[in-house]
Amino acid sequence: MKNKFWFVFFLAIVFSAGTIWARELTPLEKAMRVLAQKEKAASASANANTGTASATRGLNAAPSPNVQSGSLQTAATGNTWTSFSLPGALGGTLTAVMGNSFTAVAMDGSTLTAIGSTLTAQRLMSPAEALALTLTASAEEVVASWGNTAVGWKNFGGYLLLRGDADHEPSQQNTLPVAVNTYRDTSVTPKAMYLYQVVVVDTNGNSLISSDIEKTRLAPSVPPDTPANVQASAEEERARIVWNPVQRSSHAIAGYAVYRSNSIGAEGAWINKKIITKSEFYDDNGEYGRQYSYQVAAVDSWGVTGEASTTITAYARRRSRSGLVLMSTAYRGFGRTDPGLNGDLQFTYFIGTLYGEQDKSLSPLALYLDPISLWLLTADAKYTPFTEENAPLALAVGGKGSLSLFAGQQSSTGGSFTFSQKSSFNTLWGGYLALSRSFGPWGLHTGYLYGTEGNAVYYLSKYLEPTATQNLVYAGIDFPIVRRMNVAVEVLYPMDAQGKSALHPLVINTHVDRLFNFDISYLRWDQGWALLGYFNLRFTLYPGTDK
Repeated sequence: MKNKFWFVFFLAIVFSAGTIWARELTPLEKAMRVLAQKEKAASASANANTGTASATRGLNAAPSPNVQSGSLQTAATGNTWTSFSLPGALGGTLTAVMGNSFTAVAMDGSTLTAIGSTLTAQRLMSPAEALALTLTASAEEVVASWGNTAVGWKNFGGYLLLRGDADHEPSQQNTLPVAVNTYRDTSVTPKAMYLYQVVVVDTNGNSLISSDIEKTRLAPSVPPDTPANVQASAEEERARIVWNPVQRSSHAIAGYAVYRSNSIGAEGAWINKKIITKSEFYDDNGEYGRQYSYQVAAVDSWGVTGEASTTITAYARRRSRSGLVLMSTAYRGFGRTDPGLNGDLQFTYFIGTLYGEQDKSLSPLALYLDPISLWLLTADAKYTPFTEENAPLALAVGGKGSLSLFAGQQSSTGGSFTFSQKSSFNTLWGGYLALSRSFGPWGLHTGYLYGTEGNAVYYLSKYLEPTATQNLVYAGIDFPIVRRMNVAVEVLYPMDAQGKSALHPLVINTHVDRLFNFDISYLRWDQGWALLGYFNLRFTLYPGTDK
Protein backbone atom coordinates (compact mmCIF):
# COMPACT_ATOMS: atom_id res chain seq x y z
CA MET A 1 0.00 0.00 0.00
CA LYS A 2 2.85 2.36 0.87
CA ASN A 3 4.60 1.59 -2.44
CA LYS A 4 1.41 2.28 -4.35
CA PHE A 5 1.11 5.69 -2.72
CA TRP A 6 4.60 6.73 -3.75
CA PHE A 7 4.00 5.50 -7.29
CA VAL A 8 0.85 7.61 -7.65
CA PHE A 9 2.65 10.59 -6.17
CA PHE A 10 5.52 10.15 -8.68
CA LEU A 11 3.11 9.96 -11.64
CA ALA A 12 1.34 13.11 -10.46
CA ILE A 13 4.60 14.99 -10.31
CA VAL A 14 5.64 13.83 -13.79
CA PHE A 15 2.22 14.65 -15.22
CA SER A 16 2.24 18.13 -13.66
CA ALA A 17 5.76 18.81 -14.89
CA GLY A 18 4.86 17.75 -18.41
CA THR A 19 1.78 19.94 -18.40
CA ILE A 20 3.73 22.98 -17.21
CA TRP A 21 6.50 22.28 -19.75
CA ALA A 22 4.02 21.91 -22.59
CA ARG A 23 2.03 25.08 -21.78
CA GLU A 24 3.53 28.43 -22.85
CA LEU A 25 4.23 30.72 -19.90
CA THR A 26 2.44 34.03 -19.61
CA PRO A 27 4.54 37.29 -19.65
CA LEU A 28 3.94 37.69 -15.93
CA GLU A 29 5.10 34.12 -15.26
CA LYS A 30 8.20 34.71 -17.38
CA ALA A 31 8.99 37.88 -15.42
CA MET A 32 8.47 36.08 -12.16
CA ARG A 33 10.77 33.26 -13.26
CA VAL A 34 13.50 35.78 -14.14
CA LEU A 35 13.11 37.45 -10.78
CA ALA A 36 13.18 34.08 -9.08
CA GLN A 37 16.49 33.29 -10.72
CA LYS A 38 17.98 36.64 -9.76
CA GLU A 39 16.67 36.72 -6.21
CA LYS A 40 16.71 33.65 -4.01
CA ALA A 41 14.04 33.93 -1.40
CA ALA A 42 15.87 34.17 1.86
CA SER A 43 15.01 37.03 4.11
CA ALA A 44 12.28 36.66 6.70
CA SER A 45 13.22 39.80 8.61
CA ALA A 46 11.81 43.28 8.78
CA ASN A 47 13.89 46.45 8.63
CA ALA A 48 12.07 49.57 9.74
CA ASN A 49 14.78 51.89 8.46
CA THR A 50 14.96 50.61 4.89
CA GLY A 51 11.29 49.81 4.51
CA THR A 52 11.88 46.09 3.64
CA ALA A 53 8.95 43.93 4.70
CA SER A 54 8.95 40.09 4.77
CA ALA A 55 6.42 37.46 5.77
CA THR A 56 6.40 33.64 5.78
CA ARG A 57 3.74 31.87 3.75
CA GLY A 58 1.12 30.10 5.74
CA LEU A 59 1.39 32.44 8.74
CA ASN A 60 -0.80 35.33 9.69
CA ALA A 61 2.11 37.77 9.59
CA ALA A 62 2.34 41.48 10.03
CA PRO A 63 5.64 42.71 8.55
CA SER A 64 7.35 45.68 10.05
CA PRO A 65 5.96 49.16 9.36
CA ASN A 66 7.11 51.06 6.33
CA VAL A 67 8.50 54.26 7.78
CA GLN A 68 7.28 56.58 5.05
CA SER A 69 3.85 55.14 4.29
CA GLY A 70 2.51 53.53 7.41
CA SER A 71 2.15 49.83 8.34
CA LEU A 72 2.18 47.14 5.69
CA GLN A 73 -0.73 44.92 6.69
CA THR A 74 -0.83 41.29 5.52
CA ALA A 75 -3.34 38.52 5.77
CA ALA A 76 -2.85 34.87 4.78
CA THR A 77 -4.96 31.73 4.96
CA GLY A 78 -3.09 28.51 4.52
CA ASN A 79 -0.83 28.71 1.53
CA THR A 80 -2.68 31.53 -0.21
CA TRP A 81 -2.07 35.23 0.33
CA THR A 82 -5.33 37.03 -0.14
CA SER A 83 -4.35 40.73 -0.12
CA PHE A 84 -1.91 43.26 1.18
CA SER A 85 -2.97 46.81 1.92
CA LEU A 86 -0.59 49.74 2.23
CA PRO A 87 -2.47 52.49 4.05
CA GLY A 88 -1.19 55.99 4.55
CA ALA A 89 -0.59 58.99 2.35
CA LEU A 90 0.67 56.89 -0.58
CA GLY A 91 -1.86 54.07 -0.21
CA GLY A 92 -2.05 51.08 -2.57
CA THR A 93 -3.09 47.43 -2.55
CA LEU A 94 -1.20 44.18 -3.16
CA THR A 95 -3.22 41.47 -4.91
CA ALA A 96 -2.46 37.75 -4.82
CA VAL A 97 -1.21 36.26 -8.06
CA MET A 98 -0.80 32.48 -8.51
CA GLY A 99 -0.80 31.75 -4.84
CA ASN A 100 2.86 32.19 -3.98
CA SER A 101 3.77 35.17 -6.16
CA PHE A 102 2.54 38.69 -5.58
CA THR A 103 3.18 42.03 -7.24
CA ALA A 104 1.84 45.58 -6.98
CA VAL A 105 2.91 49.10 -7.82
CA ALA A 106 2.63 51.74 -5.13
CA MET A 107 1.49 55.28 -5.91
CA ASP A 108 5.04 56.62 -5.98
CA GLY A 109 6.12 54.07 -8.60
CA SER A 110 7.88 51.60 -6.24
CA THR A 111 7.26 47.89 -6.81
CA LEU A 112 6.42 45.35 -4.15
CA THR A 113 6.91 41.69 -5.04
CA ALA A 114 6.56 38.32 -3.29
CA ILE A 115 8.90 35.52 -4.36
CA GLY A 116 8.31 32.14 -2.92
CA SER A 117 7.61 32.56 0.74
CA THR A 118 9.13 36.00 1.13
CA LEU A 119 7.44 39.35 0.44
CA THR A 120 9.92 42.16 -0.32
CA ALA A 121 8.87 45.84 -0.71
CA GLN A 122 11.11 48.36 -2.38
CA ARG A 123 12.04 51.28 -0.13
CA LEU A 124 9.67 54.25 -0.44
CA MET A 125 11.40 57.66 -0.55
CA SER A 126 10.56 60.20 2.11
CA PRO A 127 8.73 63.40 1.00
CA ALA A 128 11.93 65.39 1.50
CA GLU A 129 13.83 62.98 -0.76
CA ALA A 130 11.04 62.76 -3.32
CA LEU A 131 10.49 66.52 -3.61
CA ALA A 132 14.00 67.75 -2.73
CA LEU A 133 13.02 71.43 -2.49
CA THR A 134 15.87 73.73 -3.55
CA LEU A 135 15.89 77.55 -3.30
CA THR A 136 18.07 79.82 -5.45
CA ALA A 137 18.02 83.52 -4.45
CA SER A 138 19.26 86.40 -6.58
CA ALA A 139 19.06 90.11 -5.88
CA GLU A 140 15.55 90.30 -7.36
CA GLU A 141 13.78 86.94 -6.93
CA VAL A 142 13.74 83.50 -5.36
CA VAL A 143 13.54 80.48 -7.69
CA ALA A 144 12.08 77.38 -6.04
CA SER A 145 12.59 73.98 -7.72
CA TRP A 146 11.87 70.44 -6.60
CA GLY A 147 11.80 66.81 -7.82
CA ASN A 148 9.07 65.89 -10.25
CA THR A 149 8.60 62.29 -9.01
CA ALA A 150 4.94 62.72 -8.07
CA VAL A 151 3.76 63.74 -11.54
CA GLY A 152 3.04 60.08 -12.46
CA TRP A 153 1.05 59.24 -9.37
CA LYS A 154 -2.52 58.08 -9.61
CA ASN A 155 -4.95 61.01 -9.07
CA PHE A 156 -2.02 63.45 -9.11
CA GLY A 157 -3.43 66.98 -8.82
CA GLY A 158 -0.29 69.11 -8.88
CA TYR A 159 2.13 71.02 -6.70
CA LEU A 160 1.47 73.97 -4.40
CA LEU A 161 4.22 76.29 -3.16
CA LEU A 162 3.71 77.80 0.29
CA ARG A 163 5.63 80.82 1.60
CA GLY A 164 5.79 82.43 5.02
CA ASP A 165 8.06 84.71 7.01
CA ALA A 166 8.59 85.88 10.57
CA ASP A 167 5.33 87.84 10.56
CA HIS A 168 3.09 85.76 8.30
CA GLU A 169 1.89 82.15 8.26
CA PRO A 170 2.74 80.15 5.12
CA SER A 171 0.27 80.86 2.34
CA GLN A 172 -0.24 79.57 -1.17
CA GLN A 173 1.81 81.45 -3.80
CA ASN A 174 0.65 79.87 -7.07
CA THR A 175 -3.03 80.44 -7.74
CA LEU A 176 -3.74 76.86 -8.87
CA PRO A 177 -1.81 73.58 -8.50
CA VAL A 178 0.75 73.22 -11.27
CA ALA A 179 2.43 70.19 -12.81
CA VAL A 180 5.78 71.96 -13.35
CA ASN A 181 8.42 71.74 -10.65
CA THR A 182 9.71 75.35 -10.76
CA TYR A 183 8.32 78.63 -9.41
CA ARG A 184 9.79 82.15 -9.66
CA ASP A 185 8.82 84.29 -6.67
CA THR A 186 9.26 87.98 -7.53
CA SER A 187 7.09 89.37 -4.71
CA VAL A 188 9.84 89.18 -2.09
CA THR A 189 11.63 92.16 -0.56
CA PRO A 190 15.27 92.59 0.43
CA LYS A 191 16.63 91.58 3.86
CA ALA A 192 13.53 89.58 4.89
CA MET A 193 13.87 85.83 5.60
CA TYR A 194 11.31 83.63 3.82
CA LEU A 195 10.21 80.03 4.49
CA TYR A 196 9.11 77.77 1.62
CA GLN A 197 7.43 74.36 1.40
CA VAL A 198 6.06 72.28 -1.51
CA VAL A 199 2.84 70.28 -1.10
CA VAL A 200 1.57 67.54 -3.45
CA VAL A 201 -2.23 67.49 -3.78
CA ASP A 202 -4.60 65.04 -5.47
CA THR A 203 -7.28 65.93 -8.00
CA ASN A 204 -9.65 66.83 -5.16
CA GLY A 205 -7.19 69.23 -3.61
CA ASN A 206 -6.31 67.00 -0.70
CA SER A 207 -2.76 67.16 0.56
CA LEU A 208 -0.72 64.01 -0.02
CA ILE A 209 2.85 64.77 1.02
CA SER A 210 4.89 67.87 1.87
CA SER A 211 8.54 68.70 1.47
CA ASP A 212 10.84 69.84 4.22
CA ILE A 213 10.69 73.57 5.00
CA GLU A 214 13.56 75.51 3.46
CA LYS A 215 14.46 79.15 4.08
CA THR A 216 16.36 81.87 2.23
CA ARG A 217 16.58 85.64 1.66
CA LEU A 218 17.49 87.77 -1.36
CA ALA A 219 21.12 88.21 -2.25
CA PRO A 220 22.64 91.60 -1.33
CA SER A 221 21.69 94.27 -3.86
CA VAL A 222 24.19 96.44 -5.72
CA PRO A 223 23.11 100.06 -5.10
CA PRO A 224 22.46 102.30 -8.11
CA ASP A 225 25.21 104.54 -9.43
CA THR A 226 25.46 108.15 -8.28
CA PRO A 227 23.79 110.67 -10.62
CA ALA A 228 26.39 112.69 -12.51
CA ASN A 229 26.49 116.22 -13.92
CA VAL A 230 23.96 117.60 -11.42
CA GLN A 231 23.16 121.24 -12.17
CA ALA A 232 20.79 123.83 -10.74
CA SER A 233 19.37 127.11 -11.99
CA ALA A 234 17.11 129.83 -10.61
CA GLU A 235 13.71 130.37 -12.21
CA GLU A 236 10.79 132.54 -11.29
CA GLU A 237 9.38 131.23 -8.01
CA ARG A 238 11.22 127.90 -8.32
CA ALA A 239 14.64 126.27 -8.62
CA ARG A 240 15.36 123.76 -11.38
CA ILE A 241 17.68 120.77 -10.76
CA VAL A 242 18.79 118.49 -13.64
CA TRP A 243 21.17 115.49 -13.84
CA ASN A 244 22.26 112.65 -16.11
CA PRO A 245 20.13 109.46 -15.94
CA VAL A 246 21.62 106.50 -14.04
CA GLN A 247 21.98 103.14 -15.82
CA ARG A 248 23.67 100.56 -13.54
CA SER A 249 22.12 98.72 -10.58
CA SER A 250 21.09 95.23 -9.46
CA HIS A 251 17.53 96.20 -10.35
CA ALA A 252 15.81 98.57 -12.73
CA ILE A 253 16.02 102.24 -11.81
CA ALA A 254 12.66 103.34 -10.39
CA GLY A 255 13.51 107.03 -10.10
CA TYR A 256 15.38 109.59 -8.05
CA ALA A 257 15.30 111.28 -4.67
CA VAL A 258 16.20 114.96 -4.26
CA TYR A 259 17.53 116.22 -0.94
CA ARG A 260 17.48 119.87 0.12
CA SER A 261 19.36 121.57 2.93
CA ASN A 262 18.83 125.08 4.30
CA SER A 263 22.56 125.62 4.63
CA ILE A 264 25.60 124.54 2.64
CA GLY A 265 27.26 121.41 4.01
CA ALA A 266 24.31 120.34 6.18
CA GLU A 267 22.52 117.04 5.68
CA GLY A 268 19.51 117.50 3.43
CA ALA A 269 15.98 116.15 3.73
CA TRP A 270 14.09 114.31 0.98
CA ILE A 271 11.81 117.01 -0.44
CA ASN A 272 9.99 115.25 -3.31
CA LYS A 273 6.81 113.56 -2.12
CA LYS A 274 7.30 110.56 -4.42
CA ILE A 275 10.01 109.02 -6.58
CA ILE A 276 10.91 111.26 -9.53
CA THR A 277 10.90 109.31 -12.80
CA LYS A 278 12.46 112.05 -14.93
CA SER A 279 15.98 113.43 -14.64
CA GLU A 280 14.84 116.90 -13.60
CA PHE A 281 13.04 118.41 -10.63
CA TYR A 282 11.47 121.80 -9.89
CA ASP A 283 11.52 122.96 -6.28
CA ASP A 284 8.75 125.53 -5.81
CA ASN A 285 8.27 125.07 -2.06
CA GLY A 286 11.24 127.05 -0.84
CA GLU A 287 11.48 130.63 0.34
CA TYR A 288 11.94 132.96 -2.60
CA GLY A 289 15.42 134.38 -2.92
CA ARG A 290 16.90 132.01 -0.32
CA GLN A 291 19.94 129.89 -1.23
CA TYR A 292 19.48 126.11 -0.80
CA SER A 293 21.80 123.12 -1.20
CA TYR A 294 20.64 120.15 -3.27
CA GLN A 295 21.75 116.53 -3.77
CA VAL A 296 20.31 113.78 -5.98
CA ALA A 297 20.35 109.98 -5.44
CA ALA A 298 19.02 107.15 -7.61
CA VAL A 299 16.48 104.63 -6.24
CA ASP A 300 15.97 101.19 -7.78
CA SER A 301 12.77 99.18 -8.07
CA TRP A 302 13.48 97.41 -4.74
CA GLY A 303 13.77 100.71 -2.89
CA VAL A 304 17.57 100.56 -2.61
CA THR A 305 18.97 104.10 -2.65
CA GLY A 306 22.40 104.82 -4.09
CA GLU A 307 24.96 107.32 -2.92
CA ALA A 308 23.93 110.98 -3.15
CA SER A 309 25.55 113.28 -5.67
CA THR A 310 27.79 116.22 -4.98
CA THR A 311 26.11 119.29 -3.50
CA ILE A 312 24.92 122.12 -5.74
CA THR A 313 23.18 125.36 -4.74
CA ALA A 314 20.23 127.25 -6.20
CA TYR A 315 17.41 129.56 -5.23
CA ALA A 316 13.94 130.49 -6.49
CA ARG A 317 13.63 133.98 -7.95
CA ARG A 318 10.84 136.16 -6.75
CA ARG A 319 7.98 136.85 -9.12
CA SER A 320 8.60 139.89 -11.26
CA ARG A 321 6.31 142.73 -10.14
CA SER A 322 7.84 145.52 -12.18
CA GLY A 323 4.71 145.84 -14.33
CA LEU A 324 1.02 145.10 -14.46
CA VAL A 325 0.10 144.74 -18.15
CA LEU A 326 0.84 147.90 -20.14
CA MET A 327 1.83 150.08 -17.20
CA SER A 328 4.54 149.93 -14.53
CA THR A 329 4.53 149.42 -10.78
CA ALA A 330 6.92 151.09 -8.33
CA TYR A 331 8.71 147.81 -7.61
CA ARG A 332 11.85 146.62 -9.29
CA GLY A 333 12.06 143.36 -11.22
CA PHE A 334 11.74 140.11 -9.22
CA GLY A 335 9.85 141.97 -6.49
CA ARG A 336 12.83 143.72 -4.93
CA THR A 337 11.90 146.20 -2.24
CA ASP A 338 15.27 147.98 -2.08
CA PRO A 339 16.10 151.17 -4.03
CA GLY A 340 17.69 150.86 -7.46
CA LEU A 341 17.21 150.73 -11.21
CA ASN A 342 14.94 148.44 -13.17
CA GLY A 343 14.51 147.88 -16.91
CA ASP A 344 11.77 146.03 -18.79
CA LEU A 345 11.20 145.13 -22.41
CA GLN A 346 7.57 144.50 -23.34
CA PHE A 347 5.73 143.14 -26.38
CA THR A 348 1.92 143.47 -26.75
CA TYR A 349 -0.34 142.45 -29.63
CA PHE A 350 -4.09 143.17 -29.71
CA ILE A 351 -5.73 140.85 -32.24
CA GLY A 352 -9.13 142.61 -32.18
CA THR A 353 -12.69 142.18 -31.00
CA LEU A 354 -13.82 138.79 -29.70
CA TYR A 355 -17.35 139.97 -28.96
CA GLY A 356 -19.15 143.28 -28.52
CA GLU A 357 -21.70 145.91 -29.60
CA GLN A 358 -19.76 148.88 -30.97
CA ASP A 359 -21.86 151.94 -31.78
CA LYS A 360 -25.48 150.81 -32.07
CA SER A 361 -26.33 153.49 -34.63
CA LEU A 362 -23.96 151.89 -37.14
CA SER A 363 -24.04 148.22 -36.18
CA PRO A 364 -26.92 147.04 -33.98
CA LEU A 365 -25.69 143.43 -34.00
CA ALA A 366 -22.93 141.95 -31.90
CA LEU A 367 -19.64 141.39 -33.72
CA TYR A 368 -17.47 138.32 -33.48
CA LEU A 369 -13.74 138.03 -34.18
CA ASP A 370 -13.43 141.45 -35.77
CA PRO A 371 -9.69 142.10 -36.46
CA ILE A 372 -7.85 145.18 -35.20
CA SER A 373 -4.12 144.18 -35.19
CA LEU A 374 -2.34 146.67 -32.97
CA TRP A 375 1.34 145.94 -32.20
CA LEU A 376 3.27 147.60 -29.36
CA LEU A 377 6.98 147.17 -28.59
CA THR A 378 7.86 149.07 -25.41
CA ALA A 379 11.02 149.82 -23.43
CA ASP A 380 10.46 150.81 -19.80
CA ALA A 381 13.16 152.10 -17.44
CA LYS A 382 12.65 153.40 -13.91
CA TYR A 383 14.40 154.23 -10.67
CA THR A 384 13.01 153.40 -7.26
CA PRO A 385 14.43 155.96 -4.80
CA PHE A 386 12.18 155.09 -1.91
CA THR A 387 10.93 151.82 -0.37
CA GLU A 388 9.59 151.03 3.06
CA GLU A 389 9.97 147.33 3.78
CA ASN A 390 7.79 147.34 6.87
CA ALA A 391 4.78 148.71 4.97
CA PRO A 392 6.04 147.84 2.31
CA LEU A 393 5.56 150.97 0.23
CA ALA A 394 7.48 151.90 -2.92
CA LEU A 395 7.75 155.02 -5.09
CA ALA A 396 9.34 155.11 -8.56
CA VAL A 397 9.89 157.50 -11.46
CA GLY A 398 10.47 156.28 -15.00
CA GLY A 399 10.04 156.68 -18.71
CA LYS A 400 8.48 154.65 -21.50
CA GLY A 401 9.02 154.57 -25.23
CA SER A 402 6.93 152.51 -27.65
CA LEU A 403 6.84 151.59 -31.32
CA SER A 404 3.19 151.29 -32.39
CA LEU A 405 2.14 149.50 -35.57
CA PHE A 406 -1.52 149.54 -36.55
CA ALA A 407 -2.33 147.06 -39.34
CA GLY A 408 -5.73 148.47 -40.44
CA GLN A 409 -8.91 150.22 -39.34
CA GLN A 410 -12.38 149.59 -40.70
CA SER A 411 -15.28 152.00 -41.18
CA SER A 412 -18.91 151.18 -41.74
CA THR A 413 -21.60 152.77 -43.87
CA GLY A 414 -25.00 151.13 -44.14
CA GLY A 415 -23.67 147.83 -42.93
CA SER A 416 -20.88 147.62 -45.53
CA PHE A 417 -17.37 147.64 -44.07
CA THR A 418 -14.33 149.01 -45.89
CA PHE A 419 -10.77 149.92 -44.89
CA SER A 420 -10.41 153.68 -44.43
CA GLN A 421 -6.85 153.51 -43.08
CA LYS A 422 -4.73 150.49 -43.90
CA SER A 423 -1.82 151.04 -41.55
CA SER A 424 0.00 153.53 -39.38
CA PHE A 425 3.36 153.53 -37.62
CA ASN A 426 3.83 155.77 -34.60
CA THR A 427 6.28 156.38 -31.80
CA LEU A 428 4.81 156.87 -28.35
CA TRP A 429 6.51 158.18 -25.24
CA GLY A 430 5.84 159.22 -21.68
CA GLY A 431 7.29 159.91 -18.24
CA TYR A 432 5.52 158.55 -15.19
CA LEU A 433 5.33 158.51 -11.43
CA ALA A 434 4.21 155.19 -9.78
CA LEU A 435 3.20 154.29 -6.24
CA SER A 436 2.82 150.69 -4.96
CA ARG A 437 1.83 149.07 -1.70
CA SER A 438 1.97 145.34 -0.82
CA PHE A 439 -0.26 143.35 1.49
CA GLY A 440 1.46 140.00 1.63
CA PRO A 441 1.15 138.46 -1.85
CA TRP A 442 -1.33 141.17 -2.87
CA GLY A 443 -0.25 144.44 -4.42
CA LEU A 444 -2.02 147.76 -5.11
CA HIS A 445 -0.61 150.17 -7.71
CA THR A 446 -1.44 153.56 -9.13
CA GLY A 447 0.33 156.02 -11.41
CA TYR A 448 0.22 159.06 -13.66
CA LEU A 449 1.92 159.25 -17.08
CA TYR A 450 2.55 162.41 -19.05
CA GLY A 451 3.00 161.83 -22.79
CA THR A 452 1.46 160.17 -25.84
CA GLU A 453 1.30 156.58 -24.58
CA GLY A 454 -2.48 156.97 -24.23
CA ASN A 455 -2.85 157.37 -28.01
CA ALA A 456 -2.75 153.58 -28.46
CA VAL A 457 -6.15 153.21 -26.76
CA TYR A 458 -7.92 154.93 -29.69
CA TYR A 459 -6.73 152.26 -32.13
CA LEU A 460 -8.53 149.44 -30.29
CA SER A 461 -11.87 149.95 -32.10
CA LYS A 462 -12.96 150.96 -35.59
CA TYR A 463 -15.46 153.32 -34.00
CA LEU A 464 -12.82 155.40 -32.19
CA GLU A 465 -10.95 158.08 -34.12
CA PRO A 466 -7.23 158.45 -33.24
CA THR A 467 -6.81 161.34 -30.82
CA ALA A 468 -3.67 162.90 -29.38
CA THR A 469 -3.39 162.48 -25.63
CA GLN A 470 -1.06 164.09 -23.11
CA ASN A 471 -2.23 162.41 -19.91
CA LEU A 472 -2.86 158.86 -18.76
CA VAL A 473 -4.11 157.85 -15.32
CA TYR A 474 -3.92 154.19 -14.32
CA ALA A 475 -4.49 151.91 -11.31
CA GLY A 476 -4.17 148.20 -10.79
CA ILE A 477 -4.03 145.20 -8.49
CA ASP A 478 -2.13 141.89 -8.57
CA PHE A 479 -2.81 138.79 -6.47
CA PRO A 480 -2.24 135.00 -6.59
CA ILE A 481 -4.90 132.50 -7.64
CA VAL A 482 -2.78 129.50 -6.73
CA ARG A 483 0.93 129.15 -6.11
CA ARG A 484 2.94 130.33 -9.13
CA MET A 485 -0.21 131.58 -10.93
CA ASN A 486 -1.06 135.24 -10.41
CA VAL A 487 -3.61 137.68 -11.79
CA ALA A 488 -3.05 141.33 -12.68
CA VAL A 489 -5.84 143.80 -13.48
CA GLU A 490 -5.23 147.39 -14.60
CA VAL A 491 -7.51 150.30 -15.58
CA LEU A 492 -6.33 152.91 -18.13
CA TYR A 493 -7.99 156.28 -18.69
CA PRO A 494 -6.43 158.54 -21.38
CA MET A 495 -7.05 162.31 -21.61
CA ASP A 496 -6.02 165.15 -23.92
CA ALA A 497 -3.96 168.19 -23.01
CA GLN A 498 -6.97 169.92 -21.44
CA GLY A 499 -7.71 166.94 -19.25
CA LYS A 500 -10.66 165.90 -21.38
CA SER A 501 -11.32 162.64 -23.21
CA ALA A 502 -13.00 162.29 -26.61
CA LEU A 503 -15.73 159.63 -26.29
CA HIS A 504 -14.31 158.85 -22.82
CA PRO A 505 -12.62 155.53 -23.62
CA LEU A 506 -11.64 153.31 -20.70
CA VAL A 507 -9.64 150.07 -20.91
CA ILE A 508 -9.49 147.28 -18.34
CA ASN A 509 -6.66 144.82 -19.06
CA THR A 510 -6.41 141.43 -17.35
CA HIS A 511 -3.45 139.08 -17.28
CA VAL A 512 -3.09 135.55 -15.86
CA ASP A 513 0.42 134.15 -15.48
CA ARG A 514 1.24 130.90 -17.28
CA LEU A 515 -2.19 130.58 -18.89
CA PHE A 516 -1.23 130.32 -22.57
CA ASN A 517 -0.24 134.00 -22.27
CA PHE A 518 -3.52 134.96 -23.99
CA ASP A 519 -5.60 137.51 -22.12
CA ILE A 520 -8.88 139.45 -22.32
CA SER A 521 -9.31 143.21 -22.33
CA TYR A 522 -12.51 145.20 -21.82
CA LEU A 523 -12.96 148.43 -23.82
CA ARG A 524 -15.75 150.94 -23.11
CA TRP A 525 -16.60 154.31 -24.65
CA ASP A 526 -19.65 156.54 -24.91
CA GLN A 527 -21.31 154.59 -27.73
CA GLY A 528 -20.44 150.97 -27.06
CA TRP A 529 -18.19 148.34 -25.55
CA ALA A 530 -16.11 145.34 -26.68
CA LEU A 531 -14.14 142.37 -25.40
CA LEU A 532 -10.67 142.19 -26.97
CA GLY A 533 -8.08 139.47 -27.10
CA TYR A 534 -4.35 140.14 -26.80
CA PHE A 535 -0.93 138.64 -26.12
CA ASN A 536 1.51 140.26 -23.71
CA LEU A 537 5.13 139.42 -22.81
CA ARG A 538 7.35 141.32 -20.36
CA PHE A 539 11.08 140.66 -19.91
CA THR A 540 13.01 142.05 -16.95
CA LEU A 541 16.41 143.23 -18.15
CA TYR A 542 17.83 144.45 -14.83
CA PRO A 543 18.32 143.90 -11.98
CA GLY A 544 19.37 140.38 -12.97
CA THR A 545 19.36 138.81 -9.53
CA ASP A 546 17.42 138.98 -6.28
CA LYS A 547 19.70 137.04 -3.92
